[in-house]
Amino acid sequence: LRRMRPNALRRFWRIPMLLLYLLLAYPLALWTCARKAQPDASSYRAFAWWSRRALRVLGIRLRVDGKIPVQPVMIAANHVSYLDILALATLIPGRFVAKKEMRDWPFFGIMGVWLGTLFIDRSDARASQRIMRQASDIIMAGTSVVLFPEGTTSDGKSVGEFYAAPFETAAAAKAETVPVALRYEDVLQPGQPDGLCPFVGDDSLFGHLWRLAAAAPLTLRVEFLPALPSELGRRQLAQQTRMAISEALQRMEQGASVTYLQPRRGRHPLRDAWAAWRRSHGG
Repeated sequence: LRRMRPNALRRFWRIPMLLLYLLLAYPLALWTCARKAQPDASSYRAFAWWSRRALRVLGIRLRVDGKIPVQPVMIAANHVSYLDILALATLIPGRFVAKKEMRDWPFFGIMGVWLGTLFIDRSDARASQRIMRQASDIIMAGTSVVLFPEGTTSDGKSVGEFYAAPFETAAAAKAETVPVALRYEDVLQPGQPDGLCPFVGDDSLFGHLWRLAAAAPLTLRVEFLPALPSELGRRQLAQQTRMAISEALQRMEQGASVTYLQPRRGRHPLRDAWAAWRRSHGG
């Protein structure tokens, strides 16, 4: 049933399932997030539960490598799609830094507000600095912060330039920075980046979801890389984080010979079992 090409029939069950989980998400969010001044552990667990279900409905399976940090850190990842947020939310309980335009998105905007997302306006330097100071306070209070230093999404094949300003968050909080490499791949073509998941250019949210609902099953590789100390300073942190993620993506591409889904060999398991029984009994 797993095809390498999109299939419109998948929309007949994926879209209703997504709508069902959206209907479940609002009362769940009202109970665990909206009634609280700040999100807590139950808020993060509820969003992680919902995110896992949404990714599963869309046929996206996570493959996680590396050591997931347990202490409060700053997570810096390359940015391919809004799906990155759902994937990282299932692994790291923490606060996200997102562009201010996401605040106006249906569902994602209000959920982001309830989960304490820090919406940043990159055109306003003073406001951005204020958000970065707030993010430092959050880390020092014991909660990880997740951000995307590219400031925009990419096609998943390469990594754009990283802004140095967000890394002032880790330096000020004296917290480690953990680079995270994200790569969407077809399950039948490991190592090759998927072309449907990137949310770039003039893509609309509903248009992207409509295409994604027909997409073939995907693997999202999430690799947590060695942590970088805050003493490096924001510019060195930005450069070394970008280099680490770029090298990780190259390793993933070079490992394209590794398969995640075993292809069918044209042999029947019952026939093989019968042949093995005959050999063991001298047949």
